[in-house]
Amino acid sequence: MSLWRAFRDGLTSATRIRAPLVIMFLVTWLLALVLTLPVAVTMNAWMGQRVISRELARGFDGWLLVEPWLRTATAGQAGVAPSDQAAAYVLLAMMGTMLVAWLLSSLPNVLLGGGVLLTYAEGRFEWRRFLWGAWHWMLSFWVLALLWTLVSALVVAMGAGLLILPGVASTTVLMIPILGSVALVYAALMAAFDYARVIAVADGTRNILAAFGRSIALVVRQPLPSLGLYGLMSVLGLALIPLYANIIVPVIPFEWGAVAIAAQQLLIVARLWIRLARWAGQLSLYLQTQRRVDQGAQQM
Repeated sequence: MSLWRAFRDGLTSATRIRAPLVIMFLVTWLLALVLTLPVAVTMNAWMGQRVISRELARGFDGWLLVEPWLRTATAGQAGVAPSDQAAAYVLLAMMGTMLVAWLLSSLPNVLLGGGVLLTYAEGRFEWRRFLWGAWHWMLSFWVLALLWTLVSALVVAMGAGLLILPGVASTTVLMIPILGSVALVYAALMAAFDYARVIAVADGTRNILAAFGRSIALVVRQPLPSLGLYGLMSVLGLALIPLYANIIVPVIPFEWGAVAIAAQQLLIVARLWIRLARWAGQLSLYLQTQRRVDQGAQQM
């Protein structure tokens, strides 16, 4: 089946061609440190304790990088009750920080995505081609990231609007189908936006709207392999979170400093590897689909 072949090809490509993983890790590490450290320190000064760093770490890995120092520096400040005005500022700061982190989390994908996907498409790494691909698709991928931010916010707002309808929030029979439908639409759109990046490179186009249209067609015509591949890779990535939180953290406490940081960086490397394996697998699936279309056209 094309699903399992694409899954295998993705894992193989991300393992065999190591340069994109190393480059992605270094860029992610530097961006996370530069962009997250000031915000993290400020938020912990306001809150007196770590509040949302672990949640943000799922989308923006910079929080993992600074978390050990923040826990040590603010260990004796927990339990200080803020005033109502301070609590309002804290809430605004948290919302603003999450929004900024959400936007900044896409920077490595925008800056390097074209080079990474071109490397997997050509089956080998060359600095000149990698840098050309990164530059060539940078603006298109930035537009795609902004479009995804708007669309995802609209879907979430639509779901929230449905939940506040009279009687919905208090009725489980109504709430569960609504939440399930919104989550399904959100996941399908997320997959379609991810495939748009892959298709743009595979087809050699910077017309991101045309690539997005083809990604929607791929998801609609082949929902099982396209969404199944995305789902498998996503589950693999999400499985790292409880593994880290429930196994690694109890064994390697935050107070161990450098050792804890090293463990956290291994988690980031693993998550980046799975992301790149997903891209390579999606590329393999799309190329398989195109080959079947071409063969069918030749036989007609």
